[in-house]
Amino acid sequence: MSVSEKKVIRKKKKFGLVVEFVPITRDLFPDDETKKKIDEELARAKGITPEYLANKYNVRVSAAKKILKEAETNNIVELITSSRRTKVYSATKK
Repeated sequence: MSVSEKKVIRKKKKFGLVVEFVPITRDLFPDDETKKKIDEELARAKGITPEYLANKYNVRVSAAKKILKEAETNNIVELITSSRRTKVYSATKK
């Protein structure tokens, strides 16, 4: 994973309020070691979402969605439930 410096950005709002936040930069594609860890976790996961993968392994949500869709086509995980915003996957029963 790439190591980047955390930069605090100050955003001024109305009436003198100042909000400070740290933007999160995530990797576009996981490296081979991270991909291997993700595959091991997918094989034994009971419930996993793209947001969970993105937070845990510091990849973008779009990349996590692609990883889960690829795992679903390879019969590693199966779709449990789906809503308008998120999908929940589980490991297939062998």
